[in-house]
Order: sequence, then C-alpha cells, then structure tokens
Amino acid sequence: MTTRAASEIVIGPVITERTYLLYTQGRYTFKVSSTASKTEIKKALEEQYEAQNIKVREINTVTMRGKKRRSFRRTGSGNVGRTTDWKKAIVRLGEGQKIEGLFGSV
Repeated sequence: MTTRAASEIVIGPVITERTYLLYTQGRYTFKVSSTASKTEIKKALEEQYEAQNIKVREINTVTMRGKKRRSFRRTGSGNVGRTTDWKKAIVRLGEGQKIEGLFGSV
C-alpha cells in the first residue's frame, strides 16, 4: 500500500448553505478522493490542520453522483453527458474544537 499526501486525499472544503448549517452544529464537510478510506481521511485532516491541534472524532462519507449536463451546438440536439462522481466527508471534531479560516470571518 502506498502512502499518499494529505493534499491528495483531502481536496478541499465544501461550502454551501447546508454545510454552513452543519458548521454551526460543529461538523465540517470536505471533498475527498473517491478512493480514500475513513482512516486515511482522518489522518490526512489531522496532518493538514495539525497547527490547530484538531482531533477527528467521527467521519461520515457519502459518494455523490454526477449531474447530467447538455451541451448545445449549432446543429442538432444537445449531447447529454455527465459530470464525474465525487466523494464527500462530513467530519465531527472533538469537544470545543474548531477549524479556523474555513468560513472566513463568520
């Protein structure tokens, strides 16, 4: 088994209205590699944010299906394609811990 860098496993935060609601409940949402396991995600997050000394308590993962997209050209009907599937991880940290800087100054 090859070890991957934390930046290859955790792609970035997902910031939407729903994830902001989860943020107020102490949960953070990240876009992660589709082949990453929960233990890899936990180690990568703790390594990536070790300056803030966070400890991941719980991880839930969801595989998100890609959306259908059409591209219309000058002639004929639109070609139907799909965006790629992706994986997100919803993370709960230890009591009283926060990741600073994800939602700006909110």
